[in-house]
Amino acid sequence: MQCRDVMLTLVYKCTEHTPAIECARLMRDEKLGFMPVVDSGGKLVGVVTDRDLTIRLLASDLPSSTPVRDLMSTGPLLTCDAEESLHGLEARMGAEKRSRAVVVNAGREPVGIISLSDIARIERSAARTGRLLQQVAQRESVALVHG
Repeated sequence: MQCRDVMLTLVYKCTEHTPAIECARLMRDEKLGFMPVVDSGGKLVGVVTDRDLTIRLLASDLPSSTPVRDLMSTGPLLTCDAEESLHGLEARMGAEKRSRAVVVNAGREPVGIISLSDIARIERSAARTGRLLQQVAQRESVALVHG
């Protein structure tokens, strides 16, 4: 199975100049916790999460007009090609402790999103999905202990 077989192809994105409030509203309205950020040419330059908006904007008492470029995570970003093996991506997600990947084309434009829930939906092996979830969850438990 390849990443193209699983990815969600409706990709909501914002530009690095989008005000945080606009990004947050789109994420709220579309029930998103993660959004790719692109430059003026549509090339992936980062991602913004609901956590970024909370921790980097609200906790720092920044104005809601702050551009997303000041809040986004820039790297290393977990990306893949649509033709990549899904099992290969799963291995990288586990190793990098990431719950989402952006599928990009040759021009690094976002063309899809793959999350743990997408993998769980199609994976036939509950044990395999469980191992991946455990690997990614280790990131969260380390952050709680050391954060």
